[in-house]
This record gives sequence, structure tokens and C-alpha cells, in this order.
Amino acid sequence: MADEISLGPDRVALMAELARLAFAASQLSTPLDEAQFNWRPDGGKAWSVGQCLDHLVRANRCYLDALEEAVRAARAPATSEPPALQPGRLGRWFLGVLEPPVRLKSKAPKKIEPAARCPKPATLVAYAGEQQRLIDLVRATGRINCNVIRFRNPLAYGLRTFNVATGLLVIPAHERRHLAQAQRVVARPDFPGAG
Repeated sequence: MADEISLGPDRVALMAELARLAFAASQLSTPLDEAQFNWRPDGGKAWSVGQCLDHLVRANRCYLDALEEAVRAARAPATSEPPALQPGRLGRWFLGVLEPPVRLKSKAPKKIEPAARCPKPATLVAYAGEQQRLIDLVRATGRINCNVIRFRNPLAYGLRTFNVATGLLVIPAHERRHLAQAQRVVARPDFPGAG
């Protein structure tokens, strides 16, 4: 508890949100059998619940690899006060675009496109693992000024478009977007076993 107090309220809230998202993904997925987990609406044109989660695993791995590398290489000294996470102007705009309800749709970059079929147990374990990895990174940056460290965005040609603070906040925003998408799949009247 004392460790979390030293992290600052924004990081504690971020870690709580990541735990909440992991729980929401588990609650949504647990009752589904393998066929339901992989059922694709709109005649197979839209993503299944499994694909939504697999996409998050792939995207999180890409982002976390880049964020961890930037934090390791940072010359930013540790601070005595935990600096609040503050995205830059472009980062704030991007976070707004990611949050549900979706206002701007885009095709996922090839490197984070989900598999055609996603084995439920492995997908859920991978998702939970990436959540824990992000929580660990948030904890590790508790006394680092993430607002002054830029990372090579793996989904934007390796450009240093965002600071690490933005990267840490992008992941849960992206997760909220695709968990909402997965919830819409399960709520469809044509979902297998619905009604």
C-alpha cells in the first residue's frame, strides 16, 4: 500500500483501470464456449470476441516493447514527487479518437491484425499477461517523468510521435474501444445461443 501511495494518484488509478479491464474481459469471455468466442458477425466480416482480444494482445505487445525500451534508455532522472502523466496535444487528440463510442474507424495495421481463429484459453492467458506487464511498467515509472521521454511508435513508422505518458494511457483507451466492440458482438440477437 505504501508503495502505491508513492506512485501518485494517476498511476494508482491507471493500474486499477487495467485490473478492471482485465476483469471485464474475463467476465465477458468466461461464459462463452470456443465457437461463441470465435463467432464473427456480419457473415464473418466483423471481428469475433476472440479477435478483439487477440488484437489487443498484439497491439499491447507492440506498444509495451517500445515503451519499455524508451524507459530503459531514458536519461530522465528519478524525481522525488511522482509526476502526473500528461499527454501532449497530439496525444490528447489520439486518446479522444480511441475512446468509445467510436467516431473514427480505421483498419488495424497488419502487424496487429488478429488471427482468423483464436483459441480461447491461450488468448485469455496472453491478454492477462500483457495487462500484468503494463501494470508492472506503470509501477516501474512511478518516479520517472514520462512526459519528457518519447518512444518510437511501432504503429507510426517508428516515429517518436508521443511521450511515454501518452503511450501508457493509449493502451487502456484502446482496450475500452475493443472491449466495447466485443460486448456488442455478444449482445447481438444473432449471437449463437442468444435469447
